[in-house]
Amino acid sequence: MRAILASAAALVLAGPVHGAPSSPVPPPISVTADVMNIDAVSRVVTAAGRVSISDGVITATAQRATLYQREGRGVLSGDARAAGPQGVLKGAEMTITYAARAITRLAARGQASLESKNLTIVAGTVTMSLADDSVTADEAVQITSPPDVVATGAHLTYRRALGAATLEGSARLQNRDGVIAGERIESTGRWERATVTGPVWGKFRDIEVRSRAAEYVGAEKKAIFTGDVQVSQPGRVLISEKVTVWYAAGRIVAEGQTRVRLEAPP
Repeated sequence: MRAILASAAALVLAGPVHGAPSSPVPPPISVTADVMNIDAVSRVVTAAGRVSISDGVITATAQRATLYQREGRGVLSGDARAAGPQGVLKGAEMTITYAARAITRLAARGQASLESKNLTIVAGTVTMSLADDSVTADEAVQITSPPDVVATGAHLTYRRALGAATLEGSARLQNRDGVIAGERIESTGRWERATVTGPVWGKFRDIEVRSRAAEYVGAEKKAIFTGDVQVSQPGRVLISEKVTVWYAAGRIVAEGQTRVRLEAPP
């Protein structure tokens, strides 16, 4: 049995609420589109033209959508976009997971991006889990954070409520003054402070550094390298336990046992 609804069609995905709830109950998820085809047997809904799916907090839009009501899953395609408190999620295709009255998960694929007030994430896949307010991203992940930080890697886990992010797989953090790279970068806040674990490689102007770990402090324009630190500059190599590079000023401060090897210029 099928029903076709046309011209600004609307559908509610939840049934009526029975009883008198002690607290306000959120409205059911609503779906609108220019045309819908509803299969009452399979409970599959296909929609086309200005599709909109909303739970009152998150609103997802696209040109086309297929909703599998038994699974609580929908697939949106054609300029797929979802807007909510977490920011704006976009992709060529988007899968949403929903319960009776809330969208619980969104996964965007194909030039996926998440734009929020403090940062922008671009990757092959970006997934938002609304239950724990987390974001994951995979495939050529790039994070841009004002004023000038760009971080890249293979996999990102971001806890939005805590402002904590972990970037793994050939991770790299760059600003206008230089770059620090390692296998893993952990950051808090707006990527103004980050810990890089390695092996670590960094370069600021003519200063090249290798170490086991590093801490980036953007507000103070410095990077602190620790563990078998080797600093190379034209004409000299410095080896120490801990080195702070004040990259904006081009100043180096070494702590612990330190030695300098002078080399003839090339």
